[in-house]
Amino acid sequence: MTASAAGSAQSSGRARAPGTSSDALGCCVAKARSTLLALAVGLLPASALQAQEAAQAVDNGTDPTKFSRLAEAKYEYLDLRDGFSSSTLRLSYTQPLGEKRDYSLRFRALATSVDVFGNEQYGVGDVSVQLAHVFGLTKEHGFVVQGELFFNTAQRPELGSGKNAFKGTLIYARFLENGSIFAPAFVQNNSFSGDKSRPDINLTTLDFYYVPKFADSRNLMTFDPALNFDWENDKRFFSLQVTAGRVVGKAFGGNAIIFIKPSVFAGSDRPGSWGLEVGYKVLGF
Repeated sequence: MTASAAGSAQSSGRARAPGTSSDALGCCVAKARSTLLALAVGLLPASALQAQEAAQAVDNGTDPTKFSRLAEAKYEYLDLRDGFSSSTLRLSYTQPLGEKRDYSLRFRALATSVDVFGNEQYGVGDVSVQLAHVFGLTKEHGFVVQGELFFNTAQRPELGSGKNAFKGTLIYARFLENGSIFAPAFVQNNSFSGDKSRPDINLTTLDFYYVPKFADSRNLMTFDPALNFDWENDKRFFSLQVTAGRVVGKAFGGNAIIFIKPSVFAGSDRPGSWGLEVGYKVLGF
């Protein structure tokens, strides 16, 4: 072998030896690519879980133990007995109170129309103020007590009760394992002053409020069956209200919610046949 041939052979040998480092670099790149792919795949469920938790964190206003600042406007039509009807626009504002936000104060005014006497013009109805308090709150349950004062402010007799009244409510909210809420309530409403020519108010309601759990908490639904007893007039009837709504986005720094609430009445003493309410509210602003 000549010197030049030997040199070529040696050069060839040296050229192949460094080539193994190129193979090692390619192997490292492939491993890094596999690691990144595995990491990305591993993060997908976590991202989906975080998105689901974010959706679950939306306050839709169905938890009776959670007090938030609320502005609400809703319109209700009621089909009354004997071919009469009523239409009511209710405006409400609720303000949480206290460092723990375990108290709330609600103001409500309404404009209503009842065609009982042939006058279908709207007028001011009986305004009210409600104070509420939540206590005994745990992960399993909570209690809410409410006291509401109704004032005899109606412009015409058919637009109100003609009485000043107090309504007391006690709610027991049970948080079920599947995330639903069952919150039965005892409600007692009694008049204490007002027009002596108008009948007194003595009403008892047993309410069985239920909130099913949705995967997307921007959707909401409540079922509200109730037994109603009018002791003053010796009447009793059954009612059912179903609310369906949706958190449609943000407004004024809170959650904007639209909803619809049909209602039906049953029993020989029922005040009407059916009703329908639609509304818009901003919660938590």
